[in-house]
Amino acid sequence: MGYILRVTLHVAAMLLCLSVLGPAQGHAIPAASINDIDFMTEQYPPFNYMHNGTLKGISVELLDLVFKELNATVSVNNVRHLPWARAYKTALHVPDSCLFVMTRSGFRENLFKWAGPVMPTTIAVIARKDRNMQVPDAQALKAHTIAALHDDIGHSLLINAGYPEKRIATNPYASSIIEMLNKRRVDAWAYEESVARYFIGEAGYDPDDFETIFTLESSELYFAFNISTPDAIIRDFQNALDVLRERGEVESIIRRYIR
Repeated sequence: MGYILRVTLHVAAMLLCLSVLGPAQGHAIPAASINDIDFMTEQYPPFNYMHNGTLKGISVELLDLVFKELNATVSVNNVRHLPWARAYKTALHVPDSCLFVMTRSGFRENLFKWAGPVMPTTIAVIARKDRNMQVPDAQALKAHTIAALHDDIGHSLLINAGYPEKRIATNPYASSIIEMLNKRRVDAWAYEESVARYFIGEAGYDPDDFETIFTLESSELYFAFNISTPDAIIRDFQNALDVLRERGEVESIIRRYIR
């Protein structure tokens, strides 16, 4: 047998042994953990938002308690605050990522792995009361110009309800949409009810001057993990959430923000 052939067979045998035996002891590949997850959030008060350079909100406080429950080495200081569209695409396509909070809607069900719920949510079409708009069904929405944040749940649900996508007035900023409503550049806004009221107040307007004219969906808010996230991480995160809920800590956080 030639020298080159003998060397080739020897190397092949060694590789076969390594593939069967796995990594050598003392050099095992560490399993992924909660510390490896890239947590992201957006400006979505009172659930998660940046205030004077500090992340606040119901889900932020809840995540902080989950980290402590799991003895994590990371903290909420590691959370990235991003525009929704960018964070959503990251969570959708990049392994070891998580976006919170996200409405767990049917069309998203198999796109992510979920931990929660945090609390209920209502996605609605909102308009000024003085417009006296009547919307008895989804078909009637087509008579109006509706604004939405791009890739937000309101945007997606409008399309799912049959509203023409090209007619949706998309804008990346809630504050800009509120100005469009008040200047009658659009008739209504598809967004989460509680968050819309918060942003309207922040913009200097009275939230009671606005009303829900149509409900697109009632669902719940969750932590949405990239679909490739190991099940063990989801299970540990969910178990920590369940423990916090049983102790009454989730409800206590919610009451501090929503009365």
